[in-house]
Amino acid sequence: MQKKKILFVLDTLQGSGAERSLVEIAIRFKKHIPVFVNIYEGDLLTPILEKHGVKYYSLDVPMERNFKIARARLEEVYKIEQPDIIHSTLFKSDAVTRLLKKKYDVFLINSYVNNNYNPLRFKKLDFVQGVKMRMVQLYDAITARKVDFFISNSETIKEAKSKATMTSTEKIKVIYRGRDTSRFVSEDHTNEDLKKEMGLDNKLVLLNVSRLIERKGQMDLINAMPNIVKEHPNVKLLIAGHGNFKDKLEERINELQLNDYVSLLGRRRDVPNLLELSDVFVFSSYFEGLPGALIEAMLAEKLIVCSNIPENMECVDSDSAIIFKRGDVKDMGDKVNFAIKNSHDLNQLPKTARKVAKEKFDIEKIAETYERCYDEILGV
Repeated sequence: MQKKKILFVLDTLQGSGAERSLVEIAIRFKKHIPVFVNIYEGDLLTPILEKHGVKYYSLDVPMERNFKIARARLEEVYKIEQPDIIHSTLFKSDAVTRLLKKKYDVFLINSYVNNNYNPLRFKKLDFVQGVKMRMVQLYDAITARKVDFFISNSETIKEAKSKATMTSTEKIKVIYRGRDTSRFVSEDHTNEDLKKEMGLDNKLVLLNVSRLIERKGQMDLINAMPNIVKEHPNVKLLIAGHGNFKDKLEERINELQLNDYVSLLGRRRDVPNLLELSDVFVFSSYFEGLPGALIEAMLAEKLIVCSNIPENMECVDSDSAIIFKRGDVKDMGDKVNFAIKNSHDLNQLPKTARKVAKEKFDIEKIAETYERCYDEILGV
């Protein structure tokens, strides 16, 4: 059987959750040929593609909203590659591929990976910003009619996006993000060299891994720290991630005099090692797509304390994590203190979390599911 070609179109190949997930999935394809296109600058993931012999194109479109230039450059790639399916991910890439669909009768898939139109997001906007966001939502809903099929990374996002864009749920299939389970296995669960390097000897380590943006809830976590420090003076919170909320988080850390207790690590490539040396993983997000960092903590067999948002609850429950009410700083602090005090009695939770994650989020199985989905679409 001749292999079919899938053209993946992304905003960038810079390494955020959605882009990295698709790259890691595509390099495992056995029945299809993946080709990648990134519209804007950002190429941190290209070495992975090169290592696995996957072709990619960088369009280097100069302005983020210049969809017409992006469509013209993507058209040139389309003519060269003649893909059987175009699969785009994230709003700008979706907009560009929908423009291309006007001219070419190629099967078009868009990904649903986050809840762009969450009511909490609108509450943070002023009137003018809110109107602009509703206009974006209307544009999204109208142009979504050109899309043949959608793949959502969670049931929560499937339901939210289908309502927000008036898309039939029959056109949406849920396929979870995957992770390489072997990267999160350790026999002794220690990383003494890294602990010494980071000055964490004899420290009780809390870890949060997320982009530094408001909806990830790190401000709540920092605000909960005085209560946690009071009961556990040897605690140290590590926050791994980058983003435009960094300055505000640093300011709050200084205000609460938590410099000795909280460290912002920036973007890290050694998250499995950080998980290995941590004692408790804390995930404070207000809304997600599918929380990849939480899945990694599950695979690393960590004791997890997380918010009760539906996206998290698709991954964990009370048998695999300790749950707090989203946005409730006191409840978060109390639950973290409970986890620290009772860690030995709670050792079944991490074991259950890892078992669930291996069953639901093994990237090898996810890659197979993607290929089966493409086969069904193409009638193979």
